[in-house]
Amino acid sequence: MLRNPLKFARVALAVFVFAGFTLAFVDFRGFAPPKLGHALAHTQYVPGLVSLLVGGGAGAVIFVVGTVIALVLGRIYCSAICPLGIFQDVIARISGWFRKKKKFLPYAKPFTKLRHVFLWGTVAVALAGWGGFALALLDPYSNYGRIVSMLARPLLTVANNSIVVFANAAGIQSIYRVDTAWASAGLLILPAIFLTAIAVMSALRGRLYCNSICPVGTALGLVSRFSALRIAIDKTACTKCGDCLRSCKAQCIDLRTGTVDASRCVACYNCIGACDEQGIHYRFSWKKSPTTTTPAPDLATAKAITPNPQRREFLATLASGALAGATSLAARADDDETNSEHNQHCGHSRRHKPTLVIKGEDSPAVSPPGAASTAQFLDRCTACHLCISACPTHVLQPALFEYGLEGLLRPKLEYSKSYCLFECTRCGEVCPDGAITPLSIEKKSVTQIGVADLYLGQCVVRTNGTDCAACSEHCPTKAVTTRPFGDNLRLPVLDQNLCIGCGACEYACPVKPVKAIIVTGRSTHAQAQKLVEKQAPAPNPVGDFPF
Repeated sequence: MLRNPLKFARVALAVFVFAGFTLAFVDFRGFAPPKLGHALAHTQYVPGLVSLLVGGGAGAVIFVVGTVIALVLGRIYCSAICPLGIFQDVIARISGWFRKKKKFLPYAKPFTKLRHVFLWGTVAVALAGWGGFALALLDPYSNYGRIVSMLARPLLTVANNSIVVFANAAGIQSIYRVDTAWASAGLLILPAIFLTAIAVMSALRGRLYCNSICPVGTALGLVSRFSALRIAIDKTACTKCGDCLRSCKAQCIDLRTGTVDASRCVACYNCIGACDEQGIHYRFSWKKSPTTTTPAPDLATAKAITPNPQRREFLATLASGALAGATSLAARADDDETNSEHNQHCGHSRRHKPTLVIKGEDSPAVSPPGAASTAQFLDRCTACHLCISACPTHVLQPALFEYGLEGLLRPKLEYSKSYCLFECTRCGEVCPDGAITPLSIEKKSVTQIGVADLYLGQCVVRTNGTDCAACSEHCPTKAVTTRPFGDNLRLPVLDQNLCIGCGACEYACPVKPVKAIIVTGRSTHAQAQKLVEKQAPAPNPVGDFPF
C-alpha cells in the first residue's frame, strides 16, 4: 500500500501535464496533434481568465472550475498543473543530485508586500490597456512556453540534424534534417534571463518565484487561505523533528507555532509522507465553531477580533478591480466589433495602403489570420508561443518592436523565413485565449491580413531583363499575374483586391536585399475578393460548322 497516495496522484498528474506541454512546445517533427497543446493550455489560469473576460468559451469554464478547485483543495494547480511550477521542481530535484547533503529549507516569512506589488501592479497595468503586455511577461504558463519554444526546441533541432548522417548511414531513414527556427539574438536574451533566474531561485529556495513574484501564485494564495482542505499539524503528535521542513518546497511550515501558511502551500503533499509520527495531515478546515458560552474577552482579545476595516477595503478593491478589468476589456471588444462593422459598411477600397499601428524599420508586423485586428490581438495574446511551435512553415516568429513595446514577443508573420500556407489553420486551432480565433479554410482563404505592394523598379525582369515569375507562380489567390514585357519576358501585375497577405510572393521573390514585392500588414483584417474564373465557351455540337 502506498504510504502517501496523495503525493503519488499529484506526481502522476504532474508528469502527464509536464510531458504533454513539453511535447507540444518542443515538437519539431509534427508528432503532437494540435488538440493536445490546445486542451492542455485550456487548463491554465491566465488563458482561462482572458477567455472569461473576452466572451467565455471552454477556457472560461475551466478557469471557474479551477478557482472552485483551489477553494476546495488549495494550490494544487501550482504543484500539478502549472508547467512552470513543475519545471521548478525538476530543477530543484536535479540540483539536489549535485549536493553531498540534502538542502534544508527552514520556515521563511512571506514576502507579502512584494507579492501584492506584482499582483496589483499587473492588474493596474491591465486596466491601463497593457494587459496583454503584463501577462506576457509574468504569466507562468507563457514563460514556460517561451523557454521551451525559443531555447530548447532549436537546440533539439540542431541535435537532430547533427546525427542525421550517422542515422542514415546505419539505415535509419526516420531521422531527417529539419530547418532550425532561431529567433533573433535580441529576443533570445529575454527567455534566457528568465530561465537563469528561475533556475537559481529554484535551486536555492524551491518555490521562491511562485511565492514572491508570480501573480497567479499570489492570486491563488488569496483563495487558498480559505480552502476547505488544508495541510494542518497535529500538535499532540508533532515532535518538532523537522522532517516536514526538509521536504517542504514552499518554506511555509512554522514549527514554532505549529501552523502552515495555506497561502503559500502548493499542495505537494511531501510533508505528509515525511512525518514518521503521522503528525501532519490534509484536513477539512470548514468546521463550525461550537456554540458554547465563553467569558467576555479582555481588551487585547477584543482588539484582535474586531473586524479589520483594511481587510474590507482590500476585498472591496479586489472586487472593483476585477469588475473594472472585465468592463474595460468588454468595452474594448465592443469597440473592435464596431470598428470592424464600420469598415465593412463603408466599403473602403482594398487598393489603398492599409492603416498601420506601428511600423518597424523595414515593414510592420503582420498579425496571424484569425486575430481580427492588431489591437484585439495585443489585448488577448499572452505570447505563450504555442502557435509558433505549431506553425508548420515557421512563418510565425516572436516580434521585437514591430508592434511597438506593447507587442514584445507576440507572434508575427516573418516572410523572410517562410510564408503562410493557404490551407493551414493550425495557429487558430491551438490558441487557448481567443487571440487567434479558429477560421475555416474557406474563410481564411479570403481573410486579408495584409496587402502586397509591387515595386517594379526592383523587379529583375525590368532591371536585368531576366525571366522570372516567382511571385505569380507562388500566389495562391492569383492576385499576382504577369503581362508581356520586352523580348519574350513577362512582367508581374498585382491586383490588391485579391491579395490576402499570405507572403508567398514576398518569400519567393529572389531580389535581395530589398524584395520587389513586400506585404504590409493591416491593423484591421478585411475580406479580400475571390477570383471568379471565366468559364470557357461550350464546345460546338458534333456535326455543326464552327462558322
